[in-house]
Amino acid sequence: MIALLKTTERTNNLSYINNYVFQRHLFAYQAILKYHVAGKHVLELGCGEGYGMELLSPHADLYMAVDKKKPQGVSFNNKVLFKQCHLPFLYDIKDNAFDTVICFQVIEHIKNDHRLLDEIKRVLKPGGTLFLTTPNKLTSLTRNPFHIREYLPVQMQQLIASHFDAYTLNGIYGNDVVMKYYEENRRAIERITRFDVLNLQHRLPAFLLKGVYSVLNNYNRFSLARKAPDITAGINYDDFYRDELSENCLDYFVTASKPLHS
Repeated sequence: MIALLKTTERTNNLSYINNYVFQRHLFAYQAILKYHVAGKHVLELGCGEGYGMELLSPHADLYMAVDKKKPQGVSFNNKVLFKQCHLPFLYDIKDNAFDTVICFQVIEHIKNDHRLLDEIKRVLKPGGTLFLTTPNKLTSLTRNPFHIREYLPVQMQQLIASHFDAYTLNGIYGNDVVMKYYEENRRAIERITRFDVLNLQHRLPAFLLKGVYSVLNNYNRFSLARKAPDITAGINYDDFYRDELSENCLDYFVTASKPLHS
């Protein structure tokens, strides 16, 4: 019962049941060019369980992770730092301090998304780079009450363009293995949501839905893992890929640069 109640928003690789979500998130870290990390000062917003930090921090000159909660089991030192922050605010972080800012699967949780991007741009050094991912609303299978919002492709483009002149907006996609799992997941969720005849998932306030969502989402992952263990466990980060933006991408992958001269 405890496992069912656990939020599905902070994932890790401790159980293959969450493997699809974990590998989908891990792909983004793997997709960052080492040039943007090696010898750089890197800031990660919303480090979660810390697996991305463990992957990238050995290549960085300085790696600072921020989140509401400090990840457990991660080694910190004078080059790998943690700062407790309540985003979108980056208090006590100086202007023009970081070469690279990483913001993966975070902005959908932030009420003031424009303020977050303002803060990111402020702490980036001139010529620095932001890497950001967030889910595509068109391919999300149900309402996630832990998300303040999800973005349509045009909304994502408008948001980034309002803060950065130089950016690229790509999509993250999955190969046949990933999409087979995605379709199994879609059918399973449809079997659950067909009982929501009053459309409560979209009508009720988010705080009333979080517990129910966590239970049903975890139950669904357990069920899929039992039904198709080879598919669930067999997904790897390189089963995902980045390509030109289209409406059927799973996530958006944003690369944005702060100008050298303002």
